[in-house]
Amino acid sequence: MNRDLALKISAKLAEKLDGSKQDVEIWAYGLEIILNSVIKFLIIAVLSVFLGIFQYTMFCIIAFAFFRHFGGGVHFSTYLRCLSFGVMTFLISGKIASLDKLLIIQEMFFYMTLVLGVLTIVKWVPADTKKKPIKEKEKIKEQKMKTTVVLVFWLILTIFLDEQGKNTYIPAIVLGVFESLLFMTPFGYWMINGIDNFLNKIFIKTEEVK
Repeated sequence: MNRDLALKISAKLAEKLDGSKQDVEIWAYGLEIILNSVIKFLIIAVLSVFLGIFQYTMFCIIAFAFFRHFGGGVHFSTYLRCLSFGVMTFLISGKIASLDKLLIIQEMFFYMTLVLGVLTIVKWVPADTKKKPIKEKEKIKEQKMKTTVVLVFWLILTIFLDEQGKNTYIPAIVLGVFESLLFMTPFGYWMINGIDNFLNKIFIKTEEVK
């Protein structure tokens, strides 16, 4: 549905701006990504407000998004799966981050995430996909550098908040970063691809029954 809407909007833009068919495809691809992201964000925002974990969930999403943008990561094969898994993951993360008990292991979890971040940048960033593999050495180096800058910024911000005694949302920030890094690792790819393959088998069996 989002794809069709993006194509319609792009086609109208092409008419007014005298764009080509190639322009329509490029614009539609970008619009589809924006629409998908907006829909996912709105669903998560509404549900997190209803559950009373809005701020924790938002901090988790922001931290996740920064590392995801620069470091990459695994994707589901369909938008519906991505939407369902994303909504569920962020709501659970927001709820976990809101628990007072998490503050007890905050320091240990912080150092675990820091170690994972360094290891991930060295070994797996940029975490590309089969559709868009990154092979150029300069591009790989650039992505590693950008992700390193984000990691350093996160490190400084987290330490600053802790020293200022404003550590309420640190668990959410750390959890968001940890999840983003996890989906750049071979384990993250194995997990998401495993879920994808499992769902594919279920849908194939369902169609055979019909």
